[in-house]
Order: sequence, then C-alpha cells, then structure tokens
Amino acid sequence: MAIADDYPAWKASEFSNARSKPLFVDQADYNTQHIFFDDNADEGDECIVDVRDIITGERIEQHKYMDMYVVKVHPHRAILEPEYFIKKIEECELRRDEEIQRVEAGIEEDDVEREGAAKKFSSLLSHKN
Repeated sequence: MAIADDYPAWKASEFSNARSKPLFVDQADYNTQHIFFDDNADEGDECIVDVRDIITGERIEQHKYMDMYVVKVHPHRAILEPEYFIKKIEECELRRDEEIQRVEAGIEEDDVEREGAAKKFSSLLSHKN
C-alpha cells in the first residue's frame, strides 16, 4: 500500500491536522515501533501527521505520540550530526518502553502526570526552604 500526501488539500483546510498525513498505530503491538519523521511535525493542530489507533480509528492525543511515534526533524541537525536519527530512534524506543511498562503495571497516564506534577511541586517547595 502506498499513500501520497496531498499538500493542496492540506493547505485548503488551513493546515488542519485532520487533513494531514495519516499514521496508523497498533498500540497493543509491543513488538513494533512506529516512527514518523517530518520537519513539519509541529505542536498543535497544524501538525502534519494525524496519528490514529489502527484498531479503533480514534485519534491519539498529541502529547502522547510526540517523540514516541512522531518526531519533528530539524534538517540542519540531521545533516550536521551523523547519529541524529539513531539518537531519535533510541529516544522513541525508550519512551515506548516506558509506556508499555506503565500499561502492563496498570498505571493510568493521568496518574503519571499527577505524580510528575506533585514531584515538581515538592521540588519547588524544597528549593524555597
């Protein structure tokens, strides 16, 4: 199967994420690491990649897929740093491994976010004393 992007349609939609390049991810497949590299993989609705769960067809939230399934490429760094893509792949694999461990442990993503916020708050308080 081949999919070609349609820049005129994406532009006509005012660069809406819903009309961007699709990436279908099987989140239950722990043996496959999906990674989409693009220099226009920006934050927000203008991200050029529309990431969806292959089973449900539902959108995957951007904070969840960035730097795990989708990587914004900085072309100048990719040219100047021979290991650029290798490092990005390693970062994506690490983030995916952490997600798999969280899922297998039955820890909700919201719990991790709350715990992270609590640690930051605690750290701020300890620095003030």
